[in-house]
Amino acid sequence: MPIIVQRTVFEPEAGKFQYRVQFKPGLEQDEISTTVPLEVAFSLSENGDLADLSFMVPKAVRNDQALTFVRKQDSARVVSSRVFIAVPGLSGDSVLKAPGELELDETGRIVGMSIGSMPES
Repeated sequence: MPIIVQRTVFEPEAGKFQYRVQFKPGLEQDEISTTVPLEVAFSLSENGDLADLSFMVPKAVRNDQALTFVRKQDSARVVSSRVFIAVPGLSGDSVLKAPGELELDETGRIVGMSIGSMPES
């Protein structure tokens, strides 16, 4: 199952892009019932595409049910309490850290995440 990555338009004032990663195919915004803050380490390709990312799963969602959709990703690896994801076909030039949010459905499964503050849609 492919990971879906969306990127906002570059913000010159902030000097950054913001990213949204979807683990569940066909995810609708109203399926997200709660978010959990975390710090994300990620690398970007030279044109700003998200190449890979890593994060520590917060204790509140560190269980098999929460990781259902993450584990279904061919390019994701869960090692102990850390998740590593590589976006196929891309390699990173620079490594950054930013605040993020895990997005959970009402059953507590991680269905997506945002990196940086995402604009309201």
